[in-house]
Amino acid sequence: MQSMPGGVKQAILAIWITIGLSAIGDLIAKLIGIASFGDLIGAIFFSALLCIIPYKLSNRSNAARYFYAVITVASLILLASGSVPLNKIDYFVSILFIPVEIFIIYRLFQAEANSWFTAAQE
Repeated sequence: MQSMPGGVKQAILAIWITIGLSAIGDLIAKLIGIASFGDLIGAIFFSALLCIIPYKLSNRSNAARYFYAVITVASLILLASGSVPLNKIDYFVSILFIPVEIFIIYRLFQAEANSWFTAAQE
């Protein structure tokens, strides 16, 4: 069995970090009063759902890799359009994460990662 490429490990670690930092940002937004308790509960629920993605990626799910790419692009489009209301912290974190998300997508779709994910399907 082929071991997980270093680039995929880096991408998965970066996803975990972005999920964690986003959750911290949501908590801070609640504590300083710019987000409601309901907003915090919704954000925690969404973060919990996102935890499925790095888990599935670490189990060689090619579908999870493409799903992550699609939701990342959709999120960037929504962020650029301004159609989703974000508090100041969420907006700042989202802008800060753009280079990280590009890095993650780059690492998940490098040739070495492509071979690793597609070998799982054979």
